[in-house]
Amino acid sequence: MPAPRPTPQPEPPRQAPAQPVQPAPVQPVQPAPAIPAQAADPVAAPAATPAAPEAPGKPARPKRPTMPRLRTRAAKGATRERPARRRTAWDPEEELLPYEEVDDLEPDYPVRGRAWIVWVAGAALLVALVLVLLRAFATDDDLSADPTATDTAGETSAPGDTSAPDPGSEETTPASTEAPSGTGPRIQLATGATFLVPDTAPPTQDFDGNMVAYEASQMGDGNPSTTWRSEGDATGQTITVALPEPAVVYRVGLVNGYSKQVAGVDWYPNNRRILAVTWTFDDGSTATQTFAERPGLQMLKVPPVETSTVKITLDSVSPPGSGNLGRDYTAISEVSVIGRAAG
Repeated sequence: MPAPRPTPQPEPPRQAPAQPVQPAPVQPVQPAPAIPAQAADPVAAPAATPAAPEAPGKPARPKRPTMPRLRTRAAKGATRERPARRRTAWDPEEELLPYEEVDDLEPDYPVRGRAWIVWVAGAALLVALVLVLLRAFATDDDLSADPTATDTAGETSAPGDTSAPDPGSEETTPASTEAPSGTGPRIQLATGATFLVPDTAPPTQDFDGNMVAYEASQMGDGNPSTTWRSEGDATGQTITVALPEPAVVYRVGLVNGYSKQVAGVDWYPNNRRILAVTWTFDDGSTATQTFAERPGLQMLKVPPVETSTVKITLDSVSPPGSGNLGRDYTAISEVSVIGRAAG
């Protein structure tokens, strides 16, 4: 292959022919007049010599305009000098709390002499008071109380078995005076019992137009909104509760009126309320119970007694309700008999 041809170099720019330099005419130097010396400028400035004209050369390149530089806050802060803070003298007596007063307190010395006896006696009295209050406010649970417990406020319990011991037995023991206890857990014996009453009031119509019955069985249905009612004053009448099976009874009670509330009407004060009854058991033992005028179940603890029937004699009945809604009926919403199956 033929060798590549060299690239021609560009010609340098032509310069203008230099002008001949004319020598400057020399002026005769004349002596400078004498100037008095000044206190502030003792040396006279030398006379300036005229500068020779420069030969024309290459034109000078124009300088680029310089932009003013912006300083950041950090740069300004670095260059700015902050005055040094003047630290004041720290006086601990003025800044700190007067701890010397705490250190000067007298130490707690133990109580000397017989003063500790007073504290011990006071603590013992406080413990005794707490125990008395707990014992006073303790209540008997219907389903877990001691089956042999008795209530001194009630009637005496049924007499125990006083028959003589069997002469053929190995040991002779004294006559048994323990009260019956029954077997199994305590249950509500009124559930499933049969209620025998002297009479029953006829059904009536409520505000909604529904017929409401007042059967005797409603005293054992567990619903205080239902009731048994008898016309007029039932004082002296007796209700017989036949238990499902022989049982040992511990507590009895009832809701002593018609405790139904409906449509803003409270039927408890509008009917007669039971104020006192006498409970009678198969062995002839009795217990009297009085009631407050409030629509709730009110219970009475009785000595344990084995029985198959419980009779309720109405000893006192309140007057009928007053006003337009007053009714002349004796009512019992619920009967409760708590006990265990006879063993």
